[in-house]
Amino acid sequence: MTGRRATAPLPGTGRLAEINALTLGPTAGGPPVVCDVGLSVSHGQVLGVVGRSGSGKSSLAHSLLGHVRPGLRIRGGTVRVAGLDPFDRADARRLRGRVVSFLGQDPASSLNPALRIGTQIAEAVRLRSSVTGRADVSARVGELLSSVRLPADRAFRRRLPRQLSGGQAQRVALAVALAGRPRLLVLDEPTSGLDPVLADGMRGLLAEALSEGDRAALLVSHDPAWIASVADDVIRLEQGRIVARRKPGVVPAARPSRIPPATGLRSETPRDAAADFAASGGLSARGLHAVHGRVCVLHDVSLTVPAGSCTAVVGASGSGKTTLARCLVGLHPPVRGSVEWREGGAPRGRGAAVQLVAQDSRGALNPRESVADALTRPLRGLCSRSAREASGEAERLLGLVGLRADVLTRRPGELSGGQRQRVALARTLAAEPRALVCDETTSALDPETADQVLDLLDSLRRTLGLTVVMVTHDLTAVAPRADQVVVLDGGRVVEAGPADRVLVDPEHPVTRGLLAREEGPALAVPE
Repeated sequence: MTGRRATAPLPGTGRLAEINALTLGPTAGGPPVVCDVGLSVSHGQVLGVVGRSGSGKSSLAHSLLGHVRPGLRIRGGTVRVAGLDPFDRADARRLRGRVVSFLGQDPASSLNPALRIGTQIAEAVRLRSSVTGRADVSARVGELLSSVRLPADRAFRRRLPRQLSGGQAQRVALAVALAGRPRLLVLDEPTSGLDPVLADGMRGLLAEALSEGDRAALLVSHDPAWIASVADDVIRLEQGRIVARRKPGVVPAARPSRIPPATGLRSETPRDAAADFAASGGLSARGLHAVHGRVCVLHDVSLTVPAGSCTAVVGASGSGKTTLARCLVGLHPPVRGSVEWREGGAPRGRGAAVQLVAQDSRGALNPRESVADALTRPLRGLCSRSAREASGEAERLLGLVGLRADVLTRRPGELSGGQRQRVALARTLAAEPRALVCDETTSALDPETADQVLDLLDSLRRTLGLTVVMVTHDLTAVAPRADQVVVLDGGRVVEAGPADRVLVDPEHPVTRGLLAREEGPALAVPE
């Protein structure tokens, strides 16, 4: 990085953080998740960590905070931060928040839903810094809010987390993480669930935070452009081992839009959605109005998804995409309008036929329930499978989403973010649905794994005749798979039509803005 200046190391160590021959493995035995990994992070250095979902990136990052997820144990090696052992309770209390701070895959989930955001940031300031006195703490809270480009006034400080947009919640979590002026930031996919506009803003804020003084960082990301633009060095993990170490490179030529040309989209004759729906059925919403409290978040939204087709719902964070998804599956009753599911042109109850694949896989899975229980329960309860049949089918479903059978014995807390996302998809498929509403299903996955999951969904749609609504901000995922595209902005449909028309010749400025975010300079990281 330019403009960075290394300063003298903290007493007791030549490096700010060092990991030596670290090996983490399942408590019950089995292949290690992290195997004989050694690395160091110097003062002022940003170290990037890349790799596929399940390669051990998050487990490695969490070790710098003295945390090993349930079901794993340290089999060997050492971890030191500022000369202290984060796995020692006394040392951990001296380190956390003051020397090392963490921002995870879903930063907003770290906020207490019952406390106002000003109170939460003030508590972090008192616990993690030397600032005392009501006025000084309040001034520091205002400084932190301003640094992450949020209002510092009393009205904003009194908001609860549920009253924030996704991007605002992410920035509040960043303010909390920076409250103690930590020397080392551990960042684990902090932008994975954001649309391109908000992700760009969040990446800019993090880059500013990393350039302050001699602050160092370990940065885990699926975003190669960000890794290449921010990191000083990059390592790549595969199956828990470091397989490459090198400087990030920059490809001088600008890359073309990630959206393929018209010839790369679906080449079938454009479908008449209304006629197809009348003939074969599918999922339909008419004039939906939905509210959160007193705020209307959907305004007269309509869409038609014929049986066996795929409709993509795209838009920026806060545009109403998730609320629409929940309305379609019956989890958020609209105040006006209707949702209808038809089979063979005849009305049917939605029930198990229309299933949601939620964005927050951590919240969707019971943390006390094993993966085997999560999969076999719908197989036995909804599909009347015997215990033996359900067990065999659960293993097959895991294979479908690219997971090994040994995952069956684990609980959600013992899985990586990408693994949890795939388990959530497998559980949804266990109910034998006729329609899937996928809400940002691939936001926690690396690009290669995300493509595999989307290809799987597309294959299942074709072979099983599934109807799919794909809620996403990733237009790259939409282009080769969707028949229709619906663009939301401010809870309203601003553009809708065949994918090859909307993505190649957009009419609305919002659509053109979303497409523009898919372009940019080419950046490369070690392969």
